[in-house]
Amino acid sequence: MRILAVDDDPTILDMLRNCLTAQHGFDLVCAEHAEGALALLEDSDTDFDCFLLDIMLPGIDGITLCAELRSLIKYRNTPILMVTASTTHDLMERAFQAGATDFIYKPLNGVELGARINTAGLLNDSLRREQVAHHSLAELTRLMKIRCEESFDLGVPDVYDLNGFENRLLRLPEGCYAMNLIAIRLPQIRNIFDALTPAEFCSQMVRVAEASIIALQRHRCILGYAGNGVLVTAILARNRVDSASVQRLIEDELAQGWMVSQEGRNSTVEVSVQSISPQRLWTGRSACNKVREHIGQDLSIDDTASDCLDSLFSFEV
Repeated sequence: MRILAVDDDPTILDMLRNCLTAQHGFDLVCAEHAEGALALLEDSDTDFDCFLLDIMLPGIDGITLCAELRSLIKYRNTPILMVTASTTHDLMERAFQAGATDFIYKPLNGVELGARINTAGLLNDSLRREQVAHHSLAELTRLMKIRCEESFDLGVPDVYDLNGFENRLLRLPEGCYAMNLIAIRLPQIRNIFDALTPAEFCSQMVRVAEASIIALQRHRCILGYAGNGVLVTAILARNRVDSASVQRLIEDELAQGWMVSQEGRNSTVEVSVQSISPQRLWTGRSACNKVREHIGQDLSIDDTASDCLDSLFSFEV
């Protein structure tokens, strides 16, 4: 496993070099600051399988570096372990929002470190197998086998397929969160699907996703394409989101670039934005269950905290 460790403490780097040796199957590369790490990524022809990032770095901090790594397509799902001596909740939340996979606390314990990295390696292998098995947007377009009800990766940054959407929710730390769950739906999806070629259909769903991102740009949210012309969205906010306002913004954006099919028929767009549930507090798992229920798919994820009450204390991510 090839690992990039970024830490400005020479003692920590020496400890990592002693623990993560070639004898144990590790290929460790070290950098003392984020700028050096980014330079290594640009110059290296070999991909990294895991990142160890100190949060408190000089210059660009570890959380910003984490976000930079997540912006790179090839490292979108690579395990990123944050190294910190702090237990501040806000700091951890910021790191998770930037895309961190897990935390390792200082002082480092060699046994725990190896176990966490091995777990990250298993996750990375699993993600790679999933990527091999998963039909990408380009593959689906090329093979002309897109089904209307199919959830697939649109290739739009920060918009996942249904599994990726659920994984993002399930990675939230345990607890109840103030969320708005909404569905952005194209009621005429069957007519749109039948009127367009597979390539055109994919392009138009990308347009819907991009229009939704623009409409929701003031909110912190997680988006996923669930198939059947439905984008599911978890908006992390205490206040209720005005669905009608979001709908108008999406329709205005789509009106500027909706496609005409090869047969010359204009597929006019109608968008429906609706709240999935009036419930205000959710765990990641209960939110997944409610989304699956809404789109008509059964998902049995046990969650003892799924019935969060509005009277409970919550925090906003």
